[in-house]
Amino acid sequence: MNTKLKLLSSLIIASSVLVGCGSEPDSSAPDIIIDIDVPPDNGGGDGGGGDDLPEITNTELPIIEDFGASDTQGFFTEDYRALASDAEDGEGGFFYSMAGVFMEDGSVDTEGSNWITADPDQKMRLGDARFTIAQTVSPLAGDVADPRKDSTPGEGIDEGLSWGELDLTRDYKISFCVVARPDTASSSDFQIYVDNNTTGEANSIHGGGNVGSRIFNVPVNTLVPGERVEINIPGNTTLQEGGELVGSKPELIGTENSFIAMRVSSGGWTVFDDLVIEYQDDVGNNPQPDCSTKDSNYKLVNPATGGDDNNAPEPEIEGIPFGGLPLTVDLSSDADTLFGENDEAEFLSISTDRTDPFYKVTSGSSRITIENNALSLNNARFTIGDKGTPTAEGVAPSGDMDFSAPYRIRMTVTDFTSADPADPGKFQVYIDNNTTSSGNSLHGGDSKFSELTPEDITLPYELVLEPEFGTANSFIQIRADSRVGNLTLENITFEYLDGAPGSDAEWTPSTLNMAGESDIAPSGELTENEAFSATLTATGGNMSSSNHNLFFAHQMVEMSDFMFTAQITDVQGADIGTGNAYRFGIMIMENLDPVADFADLPGWADAGFYVDGEPAELIGSRAQMKPSGSRSRSNIDELEVGDYVRIEIYDDGENKRLKRYYSKDGIDFVQANSTSDFKATPDSNSWYVGLYAAPGENNITVSFDNISIEEIVE
Repeated sequence: MNTKLKLLSSLIIASSVLVGCGSEPDSSAPDIIIDIDVPPDNGGGDGGGGDDLPEITNTELPIIEDFGASDTQGFFTEDYRALASDAEDGEGGFFYSMAGVFMEDGSVDTEGSNWITADPDQKMRLGDARFTIAQTVSPLAGDVADPRKDSTPGEGIDEGLSWGELDLTRDYKISFCVVARPDTASSSDFQIYVDNNTTGEANSIHGGGNVGSRIFNVPVNTLVPGERVEINIPGNTTLQEGGELVGSKPELIGTENSFIAMRVSSGGWTVFDDLVIEYQDDVGNNPQPDCSTKDSNYKLVNPATGGDDNNAPEPEIEGIPFGGLPLTVDLSSDADTLFGENDEAEFLSISTDRTDPFYKVTSGSSRITIENNALSLNNARFTIGDKGTPTAEGVAPSGDMDFSAPYRIRMTVTDFTSADPADPGKFQVYIDNNTTSSGNSLHGGDSKFSELTPEDITLPYELVLEPEFGTANSFIQIRADSRVGNLTLENITFEYLDGAPGSDAEWTPSTLNMAGESDIAPSGELTENEAFSATLTATGGNMSSSNHNLFFAHQMVEMSDFMFTAQITDVQGADIGTGNAYRFGIMIMENLDPVADFADLPGWADAGFYVDGEPAELIGSRAQMKPSGSRSRSNIDELEVGDYVRIEIYDDGENKRLKRYYSKDGIDFVQANSTSDFKATPDSNSWYVGLYAAPGENNITVSFDNISIEEIVE
């Protein structure tokens, strides 16, 4: 190898002493750089840092890890696998946990999110946690609390020095079997770093970007159970053999003394096994078990709790999701059932979370009863349609009812008394307020919309409320204050006065030739045109990487952050395998103006299908316009006719983030991607949303149902 020794000119003049780079006295004289050819050593390198740095002995590749430790704590000890280099007591473990296993005092965190599974074929379960492979303890880390955590790039950054035992100066490959991951949408990512023990990709001698330290970064729910992830450096990254590319690194990233860090960010988890780190010219010489045979019944349980598959946490009870207004509160059972506390009875749930009850007690649960289709309460309160976020002045509510159109609330008061007639109790109805202070709402004091005492009414009393305010994410709260002796309510109903929000909306059909040309001009018609359902028939068009011509049935929305959802219920006429340039589904576009060059198109994104193969088959797809002026497109292999698709965009710092989802039932949505590589900015707050088709030679008919456009409110 070639080693550069820095010599200080003033020191040479003063003493003619040659000083190594590990010792640099203060001097204002310029450094002299002398190139000296030094024969390579046979011990794997000394770290390149001079005599004051401990010698690092390389651990030879391949590294093959099956996670067969006695337990999680044991996995991170030198007794299970030791560094090859000399180390102080307690610092010799080849694997080092940076988060997710231990408490600050060194004891095992029984609520930790990183563990070795307890089944016979042990695996690694990683969630909201991170650990390193082959990282030594080095003075290069500097004066830090933990030299193996949050200490990179360290004091060797100018010389490009790291402190691991892996020689990654040859092309290498990292691969592992994915056993399990969340089935629902998640913002959590699985990440792998080289020479970086932080969570910031730039905190490394390799810096950030496509040739930086983070060599792998994908959403956990895009991993494919039963398949092997393959990461080639340099080269391509795939989530399964023969799968689409999810990344590509053009250059080698590593040193002769490198280490690896693996992380799953907060909110998600992954179970994986059979990790292999090998040189690319050795691939094929290290066979591993078939990933498709892997299974883990212990992924829910940290063995440190003493649990196993037999006493794993029971799945949360799921209710029937709220389907919108009109609504009549079902008082045919008991209070436990209404509020989702009866594990053996069905309950109404929040529309987007079947485990979250639609009705919630906010105070006095023991003082709320249901009998004979009537609800009675005193000194108690409960909400209807609230997701539970505390309300406050100026804060948008997190409800599940859409009160953006005129609505009516009805209920019958059949009994109402005060505990002390001399001090009348109050029956109150709040809009978008789950506290007792009327100011704690987006609507301020108006949130306490109704207040009655026993003296105000004659029983039975029909209470009819028609508030002139509300949001698309509203709820109500009913309260009997501490002076109420008893309040009994029946026939609690909610309804719209003039139809649901958007029920008068229609989709505007347009034939668009925005960029490039089509062999067959796009054309189409709407044979059904309702607010929440539509059917289009179309032919022609082209959505290739240089063309943007389509039939588009759209509405304009004035929103910056929103989600657009539709169920694709039926597809007819998809008979010719025309390929992914001829797609159909749902789309958002910032404007509809034709452009001279494809690169000048506005921001757009789609989700849906194309037809391919012989015999022809439908393949799920997603695409979007990138800031670079090019198009990005990938498959959604799991998407089928009958599924729901969703496009979600929102402001993310200086960027606009774009996500696509799919769902089998319209409740549990799986994230297909998340990207800010999208030609839109936070200033993009006006969009055309709609249903589109550019099917080329096919003459297709596509039916959509359960269409919704919902603003995202934090």
